[in-house]
Amino acid sequence: MATNRSVLDRALEMQGQVRRLDADASVEQAAKSTAQRVRELESALADLASAVRLAQALTRYSGTEVPLGDIHGGMSELQRQASAGLPKDRVVDTARKKVSASVTGLAERSQEVWRSWTAAAFAGIPVNRIAGLDPAHQRAVRTMVDELGRLRRKPKTTLTDVVEFGTKHADVLEELAAAADASDELLALLARFDNQTITLRDITDADIALLREHGMDGEIEIRRKQG
Repeated sequence: MATNRSVLDRALEMQGQVRRLDADASVEQAAKSTAQRVRELESALADLASAVRLAQALTRYSGTEVPLGDIHGGMSELQRQASAGLPKDRVVDTARKKVSASVTGLAERSQEVWRSWTAAAFAGIPVNRIAGLDPAHQRAVRTMVDELGRLRRKPKTTLTDVVEFGTKHADVLEELAAAADASDELLALLARFDNQTITLRDITDADIALLREHGMDGEIEIRRKQG
């Protein structure tokens, strides 16, 4: 994580240098094109800083490191020229394109980690233990599980999504770990629903009563066969 922190600090430092270049360029009318390119580079660096923060959050919550890649590409030549004055347009353009490519690559890697982490985390929730909670806690846990499902289906994740998913997932697991153990009879019935297709004639009044007793009747869907 120390490495990730230093990488982000470097990106923010670059952003500060770009702001200084922008100020230098604005004083010279002849450098308007360079000033525009510098502003575009500043925007790309801001995107890079956001992408790094997202990758850091994913690494922290998922336990899987998101490779940052070469996020300093293109900046060394720009920094060398900037130390002696206004850099050439070509150098600024090259730096912006490389920073933008770094943003795209980092975003793709972050999305891959997000998809695999949330899929595994969601599938690993021991939902059968909901039966061991009192009605109020059952409702709260089901709401959080629904929210986790909504978050993991989002096509593009954000830093807020990562923090929310990680926090709610930990809360759900904590609640279920404290739940009373469900009876073997109930677990066997739930396993039947999980492992095979069951018709209405296969369900007895005792099965329905058992589900209702533990507040699990709302977890079972009944659909009419098609065709």
